[in-house]
Amino acid sequence: MNSPLQQLTTLGHQLDGTLQRYKSVLYPQRYWEYRRWLKQQRRDIPQDKPLVVFDFRDTRIDGPQGRRFYCLFMYFIRAGFYPVLRENYLVLGNIQDKHKKLCLQEHFSVLLDERDLPQGYLLVTDKWYSGLAHKAKKIVTVNYQPDYQSGDSCFPMPFPMFPPIYAAQQDLLLENYRQQARQWQIFFGGDAEPGKYNKKSIRNIYAKLSRAQLLENLARSLAPGSIIELQNNTARQRAEEKQHAGLIVMNTRLCKVQPEDWLGTLARSRFFLACPGVRYPMSHNIIEAMAVGSIPITQYPEMFFPALEDGKNCLTFSNETELQIAINNAMAMNESAIATMAQAATDYYDNYLAPTASIHRLINHNPNRISLRLLPFLKSGGGFA
Repeated sequence: MNSPLQQLTTLGHQLDGTLQRYKSVLYPQRYWEYRRWLKQQRRDIPQDKPLVVFDFRDTRIDGPQGRRFYCLFMYFIRAGFYPVLRENYLVLGNIQDKHKKLCLQEHFSVLLDERDLPQGYLLVTDKWYSGLAHKAKKIVTVNYQPDYQSGDSCFPMPFPMFPPIYAAQQDLLLENYRQQARQWQIFFGGDAEPGKYNKKSIRNIYAKLSRAQLLENLARSLAPGSIIELQNNTARQRAEEKQHAGLIVMNTRLCKVQPEDWLGTLARSRFFLACPGVRYPMSHNIIEAMAVGSIPITQYPEMFFPALEDGKNCLTFSNETELQIAINNAMAMNESAIATMAQAATDYYDNYLAPTASIHRLINHNPNRISLRLLPFLKSGGGFA
């Protein structure tokens, strides 16, 4: 059972999240800005493309800084759908904020009158019943529940890349990155602020080593010269010119890498050390690493659906001793074995994580009404939907 302090902390996060989700109704100026934006939006709906209509009521669809809505939106665009957003101030009032504003780079229509819709679209909604359901060919109902089990009837939504990667269209250049020369054996890149990445939920609820614990352990235990910690962009540029047979750690708080350069940076490495995120283990960078053919070294293979397999498409560990073994195995692996595992990692991405493949699997998951579990890896108390 959670302690009173843990319960208070959870309540505080939930209240803060609620305030962030509903702040659009608290500030009248935002409403008038929204009305001006709405007048400028396209209403006509193309007849020559498959349509996906988004009809949401719950602001949890936004997730952290709007990234959840945007990534779902982009998955359908990558799969060839034209998006139509049903007008709803509570959901669209913040479309010009943070990651959600990246939607504005794409072509879409805002639906004010359902009579404008033709028959036979795909409806994606989190409502128990949507008034747009009767004209839909298929309905995808989104739910935010934790504790997904493989036997559940819902479809587990794959975790996406970081939103600016899609906005920069870098996910469309994967074949180029997969052919890139690899001069680093093992790489970790990401925010490495110890206070931020050492939450109790990672250790107590998910039973994983936190990002801070992993990096501290390796800094302490690897032989001198086996680990290079990049402290600025000058050091990063020097490292890009050299071969390194050990681990390179790049703290993105110190080394700023633009979205256009991120996948190319990942693709310099044969292996990627997948450290946990803030409140739950899953993180965007493990998805991006697999996409470019960098083999993940991970302690959460079971959070993929289907699970990643040790020795096939990843190397796994569950404690500090096994971490050392996995790192040593990665440093000692021959080129032939690395090539086989890298191909398996990219095959997994293409089949189970890529937007087009994921949307096709979603649509075929159930002939009629499809349930989409948005965060299938989430455990109760281990982060917020």
